[in-house]
Amino acid sequence: MRLAAIALLVLDEEESAFWCLVAIVETIMPADYYSKTLLASQVDQRVLQDLLSEKLPKLMAHLGQHRVDLSFVTFNWLLVVFADSLISNILLQVWDSFLYEGAKVVFRYALAIFKYNEEEILRLQDGLEIYQYLRFFTKTICNSRKLMNIAFNDMNPFPMKQLRQLRMAHRERLEAELHELEELKAEYLETRAAQGPAVPEGCTSEDEGEAEP
Repeated sequence: MRLAAIALLVLDEEESAFWCLVAIVETIMPADYYSKTLLASQVDQRVLQDLLSEKLPKLMAHLGQHRVDLSFVTFNWLLVVFADSLISNILLQVWDSFLYEGAKVVFRYALAIFKYNEEEILRLQDGLEIYQYLRFFTKTICNSRKLMNIAFNDMNPFPMKQLRQLRMAHRERLEAELHELEELKAEYLETRAAQGPAVPEGCTSEDEGEAEP
C-alpha cells in the first residue's frame, strides 16, 4: 500500500501507478520480497548487517555492545523503500535513484543514513536511548546533497557482485534454518498426537465422568 501510495503521488494516472507497483514487486525487488514468509526481505536484513559491519565497523561495535537489533528499524526501510522514514523531498530523490538503478540503491541509502547520524548514535550510551533515537532520526536528515554524497561516494566500492554473493549465501542459510524449524514443528506435532489429549491431574475426562446407566 505504501509503495502504491508513493507511485500515486507522483504519477498522473492510476494505471501508471499500478504498473509502477508491478515493476517494483516483480522486477526491481527480488522474488519472495513481499511473499507470505518475506523470505527475501529477511535475507536482505542479514545482508545489510554484513554491509554495515564492513562500512561502519565502529558504529556496529557500539550497537552490538548495547545489544541493539537494527532489524526492528531497518526492516520497514527496505520493505517500503523508506516511504515512512524520510522527509518528502529526500524520499523522492531516493526513489528516482531506486527506480533508475534498482534495489542496490536501497542499501546505499540505508548505509548513508547511519553514516549521516553516526556521531550522534555513538554518543548514546544506553540501549533504550538508542532505540528511541532510531525511531525518529531519519526525519532529522534534511541535507539531501550530503546524504547523496555519502551514499554514492563514501560507501564506495559497492560492487553488485558482492551484493549478489551475500544474498545467495544468506538465502541458503535462512532456507536451511526454516527447513530445520519445519522439521522440529512436524516432530513436535507428531509426538503430541501420539501422546493423545492431556488431562490435568485430579480431573476426569467427560467419558470417565459419565455415570453408568
